[in-house]
Amino acid sequence: MDAFEDLASPPSSVTAVIQNRWLSNGFKETALTTAVWSVLKAKRRRLKFSTGFMAHFYTISEQLSPLLAWGFLGTDELLRDTCIYFKEQVIGFLTDIFNFQKCKYVTVEDLGLDVLDNLKIRINNICQRLSAQS
Repeated sequence: MDAFEDLASPPSSVTAVIQNRWLSNGFKETALTTAVWSVLKAKRRRLKFSTGFMAHFYTISEQLSPLLAWGFLGTDELLRDTCIYFKEQVIGFLTDIFNFQKCKYVTVEDLGLDVLDNLKIRINNICQRLSAQS
């Protein structure tokens, strides 16, 4: 969620590079990737547990975040549309798991099954979208 908010208002240094029409798209993408990796590396250094959940999360984020950042900030309209759709699905999933009509908070097992069902729906939506673009 924080990452989506960060992408809505990127730092001015990032915006300046992305909007510079004299730079190639390849250079812009590389600069953006480096900036994202730098932020994640700094966050990783502040972790209390270097092998905990967040460390693994940052490992995944190092691969996914640069692509999403380029998708939202770059020039490729198809990639931007796909990233916006992905964002909508993630936010929709988070909304669903806190919706009393979509998740039963009766037992831990019921809640777990409902969260998993909602996740499967969102993943299926994303897979359909990606396969339609192939």
